Amino acid sequence: MSTRFASTNAWNYRRAGDAGIIELAAWRGAGSLALRPHFHDETQIVVVLSGSRAFRVNGVTVMVTPGHAALIPAGVLHTPMATPDQETVCLNAYVAPSPFCASVRIARIGQRWRSPDEIAPEHILGIVDEILSREPSWPAAAADVMKLGATLTESVERIGKIAASFGRSREGFSRMVRRELGVSPHAFRVLARLNLARHLLRRGEPIAAVAADAGFSDQSHLTRLFRRTFGTTPGVYWHD
Repeated sequence: MSTRFASTNAWNYRRAGDAGIIELAAWRGAGSLALRPHFHDETQIVVVLSGSRAFRVNGVTVMVTPGHAALIPAGVLHTPMATPDQETVCLNAYVAPSPFCASVRIARIGQRWRSPDEIAPEHILGIVDEILSREPSWPAAAADVMKLGATLTESVERIGKIAASFGRSREGFSRMVRRELGVSPHAFRVLARLNLARHLLRRGEPIAAVAADAGFSDQSHLTRLFRRTFGTTPGVYWHD
């Protein structure tokens, strides 16, 4: 990696600049932050060097301990949970989504690193390949869930109109979305707009323009939701 991560009690994001890896984020501090439920447009790889990470996924708590990596597929809602105050060091890597990844998977990694800066891009891509080699093909039910999420993200129609296209009432559609995606249709759309904001910030767009383009009322509205969801502000994220 060309840039070293700062050793602060906060998430530090970096553009990867390497083929196959979209973005990197590192954490070093006491425990780890509890954040709001969210999902990513990319596949997320979580490599824990010390301490632990915990996520709530589909009502189940997933723990990632030192020497292990977790793969969280694109579009999967997950809630980062606070962990004990022991020092936690971990690296998140965001890579292109895979059509052969349907669920959160955890794998032991053969090498132990002391710092996120020691983890080279080829190590990350090797971890992805290792985990995906164990993953069965995407089941039809998971493909249906992805179609539901894509419809909510891409359609500009009101929720009632989308519900009708699925042959359901608004209330019935909302129940289906909560069951399949884990949040209400409105909340899912907000998370999709936050992911769009993240993409625009990576391109170097000014924060105020990003807020407008991603559909937020103003820059402060984007900043408040961005910090609660991703553990940093758009300003810090934009400049890293």
